[in-house]
Amino acid sequence: MVVGGEVRRRFGAVAVLLALYLFAVTLGAVGFPGYQNASGARDLGHYLIPSLRDLLGEQRAEYVWWLGTLPLEVFFAAIVVAILVTGKGIRLAMCLYAMYALHWLFLHATTLPPPDGIVWRFPPGVFTLGKPYPTDLWFSGHTANAFVIALATRGGPLWLRAVAWLGVAFEIVLVLATRTHYTIDVLGGLFVGYTAHRISLDVFGA
Repeated sequence: MVVGGEVRRRFGAVAVLLALYLFAVTLGAVGFPGYQNASGARDLGHYLIPSLRDLLGEQRAEYVWWLGTLPLEVFFAAIVVAILVTGKGIRLAMCLYAMYALHWLFLHATTLPPPDGIVWRFPPGVFTLGKPYPTDLWFSGHTANAFVIALATRGGPLWLRAVAWLGVAFEIVLVLATRTHYTIDVLGGLFVGYTAHRISLDVFGA
């Protein structure tokens, strides 16, 4: 015999499913503004956020791109040192480096056309641990890395959490303004980052 509470739970679940379905149908029936790239791709983020190359010129935009990437590169090196010295940070490092490997796997799986006005080179002569590619699009490693780092600050000091989450917002705006990613790459970065975070919690029993 099904009790009243169980009946309400089942009907509630079906109501949520129906609402999600209707929401999806509505989204499929409406159009959103988007920047029309030469490749034919329309992108909402490129419509909302101006091109850094158009605002600053190519050389200055390359320096902004490099400076915005540098903190993440330094973090990648610093966390290895932290593991060797303190033994801490192993779970977070595994997330970051696994996503880095996954990112390059996807690069070889599908090649997408680069957006208009892309800033993909770093200025000559600067320190860098990696080499950008104009077809390195899905998913946004900058977004995924910053997101995982921010998730790892849970329970930490308020100032640290604020800095980390501001870093996520900054990296999202950066990759869209430099046109190094489409908006779908940013959404993919958030999805991959959260998935890696959740899997790491299960693997490490955190």
